[in-house]
Amino acid sequence: MKWLFPAFLTLALAACANYQMGSTPKKKDLQDVRVLYVPTAQNETDETDLPGIMTNAILQELDRDGTFRHARKDESDAILEVTIKKVDRSAIRQSTQQFLTTLQFQLLVTVQYRLYNMKEKKDVVPHSTVIGTTTFFVQGDQTESQRQAYPMAAISAAQAMVSSLSNSGW
Repeated sequence: MKWLFPAFLTLALAACANYQMGSTPKKKDLQDVRVLYVPTAQNETDETDLPGIMTNAILQELDRDGTFRHARKDESDAILEVTIKKVDRSAIRQSTQQFLTTLQFQLLVTVQYRLYNMKEKKDVVPHSTVIGTTTFFVQGDQTESQRQAYPMAAISAAQAMVSSLSNSGW
């Protein structure tokens, strides 16, 4: 009976031996990257508002996640280059009273990104793609309704991007 407590204590401590405090583990190429520089997103679409909206969403998501900090170019370890590739809209709900009237759309924003380590002069994350999605109802002007949905689609894409970067070691 006297040996039961020390055996139990040893077993309990051995079970916790691999536990690490702090942020999530990162893959080998990302271990030295802590501070990111995020220039304004490049835009390959006709939507002129998107680069600023996308960049702000990425910066807010980096702050919310906490795995990486963002700073000026001369203070950062890596550059996160973002390009908005495509904006798609598809109808998901039609009016039952008016045949050609769409009530609800799905908005898809396709974003390509790469993470370039400035100290080692190489790509840490080569060109990867994420898609931000949201839905919106048409209320009056369809173009204005879509423009108001851009921030939600940008947040969705930014969450997928930062999550992919932060959890790449798992």
